[in-house]
Amino acid sequence: MFRELFFGSENSNNYLKIISQSSIIFILKIKGATIGKNSVIQSGITLHNAKNFSNLKIGNNCHIGKNCFFDLREEVLIGNNVVIGMQNTFITHLDMTNSSLSYYYPAKKLPIIINDNVYIGANCTILMGVIIEDSAFIASNALINKNVKSFTIVGGIPAKEIKKINGI
Repeated sequence: MFRELFFGSENSNNYLKIISQSSIIFILKIKGATIGKNSVIQSGITLHNAKNFSNLKIGNNCHIGKNCFFDLREEVLIGNNVVIGMQNTFITHLDMTNSSLSYYYPAKKLPIIINDNVYIGANCTILMGVIIEDSAFIASNALINKNVKSFTIVGGIPAKEIKKINGI
């Protein structure tokens, strides 16, 4: 009883907003998330549509900034050495529920995949089905609604390629 009261999904979300950084990773792992070594998750994280957090997988040496929102109806896979700025939103599903629009936009869910060495600036929205390839750079305030190629800088609403980065 105590465990479910304290660690139920909505209660976990409430605690994740107010507890210390070191406690955030502990609670996420208890609820099923996979988090690699030397990763940092700052306060204010919100996990939505999840009875457990097993659809969140974060690699090694990652940084998740303050107040990020993760819709976990489907997997959010984050590679190694990824920096995610503050107040980013990750949406893995579309569901119009009882709206007449559901006829035109049927419910669907797709994972979000972020490969290694990616930088995502503040206030971005990443939509379902997106794959961000290695060493991509996402400018702040971008809406990512399609895949991003390796060694590319993108920005805007919706995001467009700004330029290529020379590979290291």
